[in-house]
Amino acid sequence: MPKAIKGREAHKLGLVDAITSANELVNAACSWALEIVENKKPWFKNLHRTDRLPNLTEVKDVLNFARVQAKNKSPNVQHPIVCIDVIEEGIVSGPRAGLMKEALSGKMLEQSQTSKSLRHFVFAQRATSKIPSITNMGLTPRKIKKTAIVGGGLMGSGIATVLILNNFMVVLKEVNEQFLSAGINKIKANSQSFVRKGQLAKEDYEKKFSLLCGVLDYEQFKDTDLVIEDRGPEDIWIMDSGYSRHMTGHHKWFSSLNPMGTKEYITFGDNGQGAEYTWFE
Repeated sequence: MPKAIKGREAHKLGLVDAITSANELVNAACSWALEIVENKKPWFKNLHRTDRLPNLTEVKDVLNFARVQAKNKSPNVQHPIVCIDVIEEGIVSGPRAGLMKEALSGKMLEQSQTSKSLRHFVFAQRATSKIPSITNMGLTPRKIKKTAIVGGGLMGSGIATVLILNNFMVVLKEVNEQFLSAGINKIKANSQSFVRKGQLAKEDYEKKFSLLCGVLDYEQFKDTDLVIEDRGPEDIWIMDSGYSRHMTGHHKWFSSLNPMGTKEYITFGDNGQGAEYTWFE
């Protein structure tokens, strides 16, 4: 894992040339440049430096390990692997070859589905802000302190974990004691994993877990600021009008729907084929 280092340690490792105060930064830089021109100091061209690189076998081991991590973390996108390939090219074949591969890879990634989807999202988000008579001027976000979650399955327990770790009170509602206990145990396991990784102190874990309350009825929903429903996979149904950012998760909320007979598939960033869906009007 990468780690941050302070200026003096970086100077000791040869990663920076000198350490100076903010007030003297420009003068020190100019003085250093003049001494290089006058051959009083060596001129290190970082593009061609290799003295900080380990041997080639170790480099390849590190890069292969990075590839495995990238595939595990982001299996459906290609750009992390492409970046690692560019780094390897620069180390193995030299800096000029690395820069050339970086330029060609950048052009290739511009045509990928991931890049196209991200660009579409950015411009679509901008377009929604230009719809006449719709504005967020004068509006203030609702303050949320307490959230209710209906269903403690994979999605519900994951949402609950994120909320309590960010100091929100959570009411988890289930249909019976067995499901409720299973949901709470999922949240407990999720939270404890942060403790094992050293990302959360044990005393903080206990404090945050105390924000969770399990119930079998809706009595405690009356003073919540937000309610989230974890629907089962068999009941997932999403309607996107294409004209706004509003979606709904249940077809029974429409007075009439006429299937057009056109069935297509959702395509993910890696061009993989997802679930089948049907067009309606």
